[in-house]
Parts: sequence; C-alpha cells; structure tokens
Amino acid sequence: MGKKKPEMSQVYSHSKNEFIFGENGGKGKHLSSFLKNLSLTSSSSSLQSSTNSNVSTNDYNDINSNIYGSLSYGNSKVGSTSSNPNGIIDNGHRIIPNQRSLSVGASFSHVNAATPPPPPPNERSNTSPYSHTHSHNTGSSLLLKGPRRSHSTTRYADNDDDWDAGLEEVSKNLKIVENKNLSRVANMSDSINLQPSPVLDSLYPDLMIPISSGSAPVRSRSNSPQYKGRTSKESLDDEDYQIKLEINRLNQLNTKYSKFRRILTSDNNINLNELRKISWNGIPNELRAISWQLLLGYLPTNKTRQSSTLKRKRQEYIEGIAGVITIDFENDNTNNNGTSGNISSNLGSNNSATSLANNNRDKQIYHQINIDVKRTHPNIKLYSYPEIQTSLRKILYLWAVRHPASGYVQGINDLVTPFFQIFLGNYLWQLQRTVFGENETKLEDLQLFIPGLLDSENKDEKEQSLINDPNLLHYTIDNIDPSLISSRVYSIIEADTYWCLSRLLENITDNYIHQQPGIIRQVSELKNLISKMDLELLNHLDNEGVEFIQFSFRWMNCLLMRELSVGLIIRMWDTYLSETPLGFNNFHVYVCAAFLIKFSNDLKERDFQEILLFLQNPPTTYWKEKDIELMLSEAFIWQSLYKNASAHLK
Repeated sequence: MGKKKPEMSQVYSHSKNEFIFGENGGKGKHLSSFLKNLSLTSSSSSLQSSTNSNVSTNDYNDINSNIYGSLSYGNSKVGSTSSNPNGIIDNGHRIIPNQRSLSVGASFSHVNAATPPPPPPNERSNTSPYSHTHSHNTGSSLLLKGPRRSHSTTRYADNDDDWDAGLEEVSKNLKIVENKNLSRVANMSDSINLQPSPVLDSLYPDLMIPISSGSAPVRSRSNSPQYKGRTSKESLDDEDYQIKLEINRLNQLNTKYSKFRRILTSDNNINLNELRKISWNGIPNELRAISWQLLLGYLPTNKTRQSSTLKRKRQEYIEGIAGVITIDFENDNTNNNGTSGNISSNLGSNNSATSLANNNRDKQIYHQINIDVKRTHPNIKLYSYPEIQTSLRKILYLWAVRHPASGYVQGINDLVTPFFQIFLGNYLWQLQRTVFGENETKLEDLQLFIPGLLDSENKDEKEQSLINDPNLLHYTIDNIDPSLISSRVYSIIEADTYWCLSRLLENITDNYIHQQPGIIRQVSELKNLISKMDLELLNHLDNEGVEFIQFSFRWMNCLLMRELSVGLIIRMWDTYLSETPLGFNNFHVYVCAAFLIKFSNDLKERDFQEILLFLQNPPTTYWKEKDIELMLSEAFIWQSLYKNASAHLK
C-alpha cells in the first residue's frame, strides 16, 4: 500500500494562525479542521486495536503531547527535549527530529518522513513553535512496536479522559476574536464611504460588494426585482456586464460620429453613396438633421450651393403661407357648426362660384387639419404648445392646397412630427455648440451646421436671450419652452419640414389619392409574404375571419407611427432614407411582415376580437433601438429572399 504524505502542525510565533503543512510545503488544512477530524478517530474499533498493542500509557501521552503540543498536554519529556540542544535523552538514545508518525484523516499510519529541522532552542518559546512526533533511533523500528498492519486498518486511539481538555476554551476564544473582527469590519463600513472600482470589479468580482453609507443607502441592482434571488456574485457580474455594455455603446457612438463627420466635412462634394451606406445602421442625433436633408435630396451635396438653395426654398415657403389670406393660423377655435372660426369670409371683390367652392373646400381641409393637430402625439408635451400646433397647421395646410390630387389625408399629421422634432433639436444643438464648443473644433462644427438656421447678424433678440441663458446646455426638445424661440426660427424649421415631407410623400403618393390603391397593394403583398414566412399564422387568421386590411391599413397609412414611439420611428427612418429607392414604399412592407411575425405565437392563441385588440395596441412600450434594429435586419433578409422574385410569392 502507498504511504500517505506526512504533515505537521506548525504555530507561528506571536501569531494566531495555525495550519497543517505537508512535506513539500504550501498551505494545507487549518489546525482547527485537523483537530476536528482527529477527534473522530477515537472509535470503539480503534480503541480495541490499540488495547492489543504493546504500547504503554506513557507512550500514548508522549504521542498526544507531540500531536497537540501545549493545547492539552504539557509532557515533561517534551520540555526536556526542547531544552536539550543536542537532542540526547537519559537512556542514551539520540532523538531523531526528522522522523515522525503522523497522518491527516480519520486514521494514522506508520510513516517515516523528513521534515525541516526545528529552530535553535533560544528562538523557541515555552509553547514550542514546532511540535514534532519523536521516535527513538532503534534501527528500522518505529516508535510504536508491534505487528505491522495496513494503513487502512491500523488506527490509534487516545485512552486519556482529558484528551480534549482546554479545546472548548480555545474554541470559545477563537469565536470571541472572530466576532470582534466582524464587528470591527461592520463599524468600518458604516464610517467609511467606499465606492466600488469598475476596474477592480472587472478583475476581481468576488471582492466587490455593494456598499451604502449614511442614512441614504445606494440602491443596488441586487435589490431590484429582476435580480431578486441571485447571489451577490451573480449580481456583481451582471453590473459589471452592464457597465461594459455601456462603455462599448459609447465607443460605438464615438466611432460612428467620427465616420459621419469625416464624410460630411472631408470634401466640397459630399459622397452620398457613402452616407447612405453608414446611415443604414443609424445616424448620430447631432448629425441626423443634415443627413436627412441630404438623403432626401433637399440639401445639395455641393456645399457651395447649399446656402443659396436653402434660402430660396425657405423664402418660397414663407411666400406660400403669406398668400393664404383666408386662414388665420393663430386661431384654432372651431364653431359649433363644425367649421373653423379662423377662416375669413372676406374674399374680396372676386366672389365667383369657383372662389366659393374653393373657399368651402379650404374650410373642410383646415377643419380636419385643426382637429388632427390637436390630437397629434398627446403623450408628448412638445406638441401641446400653441406655437408648435400653429406650425403644424401651416405645414399641413400648405401641402394640402398645393397637392389637390390627394389633398390632406388623416395620418399625414403623424408623418410631419419626426422632421419637425429633428430640426428643432438641431437648432438647439447648434446654439449649444456655438456657445460651449471647443475653439479648435468650432470651424469644423460650422461645416456640420445647416446653413442659415442661426442669426449671423445678431438681430434675433430671442436667440440672443437663449445664448445668454445659463440653462442653454440643458435644453432639449423635451423641456424647452417654445415661447423662447423666435418666429424667424419657426419659419425656417417649418420650411425645412415642409420640403422634406413633400419629398417623402412623393414616394407614396398612391397611398393618399382616391381609393388609396398604394395601400391596397401593400396589404396584398404583406399577406403573400406571410403565406411564405408563417403559413400556420395565415391559416389561423383566416380561420378566425381576420382580414389583413383590418389591422395593416393603419400600418401602411401611418408608417407604424401609431404602433411605435417617435424615437423608434426616427431610428427606423434612418434606414428607410438610406434605401434606394426610399424604403417608405417597398421596404416598409417587409418591415411590417417582420413586425407581425414577432407576435406570431401570441396571435395563434387568440380569437378574432383578441387578435384585433392586440394588433391595435401591440406590446411595444418597452422596445429599445436594438429591437428596431433586429426587426430591420429581419426585414432586410426577407427582402433579399423575395425581392424581384415574384415566383416565390405565388
């Protein structure tokens, strides 16, 4: 049988640390654990085995004294040995300090092993820092004589009744010290405000624990419902993962901004193909306004022509609004007869039948626009201000009267808001960069500004007040008071919005003319796509009597703006505007297909009424940009499979 490795008990001088060390060194088992295991060896079988041996009681005392040291046995023999520098005992035998019979575990076997020699006597205390098991040098015989037995059956037993004397007191003292240390740590954590280090948390997550100070504890993720039931390590690992995600997101935004900045400032002629390519995956908020105008073709790619073109377009819009003499856009009151009271009845001297018909038509158009504007995005505070509603009425009315083939159709009021919101936010960003921007980047920032938006002559009093406003840096479209913005700025934002809306609606004109044939075609294409993508869902809708026109008409008419938040729609339009042709027509059908497939499992478990209620208010409240990007990627895959492959849809 193989021999177990001997181990020794070692107590460092002036230290409370006690460990069991092996022959090859290294930290082993704690002595308290060793003593606990040793106490289990005094079984009846081991006692019977030791009774039959020829070992005397003094030998047992000698063994236990050497094993336990000064904890229980103060054998005089050990003391005399420690005081004898030459290791000679009375009977003339020399003590061999390199030999011992000791093994860790439930049993002990006879083992000869070499251990480090003890220190000189003058360096040892009365408690003997080193406790050795000694054996007499009698040739090859060991300390315990008798028949040799296997290590699996040979056991030693302690016949002394007081073998554990003093252990309870030692254990009690250790617990007292431990409790004192714990209370000291608790007091330190209350008095010291410690902040976890992200770097340390990343390298050693086990060392990081949530720490709160004072009467206002910091709420930890581990206390939130989504982390309930997790261990401290799991919660800290998740927090570290979230921090890494945020850092990665910021790095990606910085990289993306640099790419757009390079394209928009590198050359006198902006490369529109490169701009489309990088815009598919989203546009930075600061550069979205100028990028949208370039992608729609409203802003020329030649920088030398941008200022003159925008000036001419904006003046054309202002003249168009000024030519509407029958409408008072500032007054949004509605008469009891259903017509708007802000329509002038003074048509001048030319009061022909044609003029009366046109006047009645204008009344009906403006009346519908006025109603729809008031209920546009009721959950967004920006669109509740009178200044914003007035601007929307102007844009929608001028577009309706200049496009008589379609006129105003409900839903177009939703399509105006992304443009208006983006251009208003860009104006605030230009002011902030002008005031707080770094000097070395101001020249480059000017190339990223939409020309003519800021007052270069400093005649705009409200704009100068905004520049001197100490809260300018904190203004966004969510908290800005529209009354702080001048009418000059509103006219420019309205003009840019009007022309960009016109470019968008040119691609989906069929959706708003008589009988709306464009929407009917898109609904039919959507049904054909679902038949190839999820036939089981299509059969379930047919069995429940659900027609695609009942829920998807609004998807095509309003471009999913009633189903998704404005922020997600803006991100989706980044991709739509980078498509060639624009994705508001064909690509939008594939997006709607991917949108419907996301809820396939839920829809298959519902009946007719539940399906319609579900699709009218889909659960997209907590959607993020990642959800939209995933849906756009899925739509791109479906388009790659079925675009220009009509045979696949038969």
